Amino acid sequence: MPKPSLPNSRRASRTLSATVLALACCAAVAAGTAKDVVVDRVLQPALAPAGVVAAAEDAMVVSVLLESPDGTLSPRGTDKLFQTGDRFRVKLVASRDAKVSLYNTNPRGETGSKPLWEGVVKVGQDTISPRLALTGSSGVDQLHVLMEPQTSGGVFAWLGNWLDNFKDGRPGSANKDIQLDVQNTETASYLVNHGGRGLVATIRIVHTAR
Repeated sequence: MPKPSLPNSRRASRTLSATVLALACCAAVAAGTAKDVVVDRVLQPALAPAGVVAAAEDAMVVSVLLESPDGTLSPRGTDKLFQTGDRFRVKLVASRDAKVSLYNTNPRGETGSKPLWEGVVKVGQDTISPRLALTGSSGVDQLHVLMEPQTSGGVFAWLGNWLDNFKDGRPGSANKDIQLDVQNTETASYLVNHGGRGLVATIRIVHTAR
């Protein structure tokens, strides 16, 4: 027995729904995740979409290389919590040649005006910090990993502005310099600032009395 055919209006409705769904899927693929964008800009620049100027977006991959007692280094994303006395290095790969630096905010909320370390990263090449270890008896230290903006001087003031406008992982205002997209995995964090002008990732070290 032949199946009854759908009324034209129902067929049109289903066709429209399927079309909308297909378009939504295409848009999602086109937009890509933060990781997709960073891979295009940093790890595989030859795959970046035609006509896109890479300099319009700052992109960076950050891994925390946690050192075990036998010296083995295990990569972690910056969203993981680390413990007092953990020994680690910070590995960075960036979308452009840039100055990179590490600043610390102590458990009292005071950010040091001088970096704990600074260096230079070359586009697409790994840069790894010296071994680091932060100790304490209570509270949380925040280690800020900076891909500095392409402006001379004023980095500490720029960092303060960034931190003031960034609360709970989201921009706290419509600051045009802060258009951050982040994706964390077990082994790395992928960051994109769609407005350019630098990037900041924060590593948290929890101190507990032993």
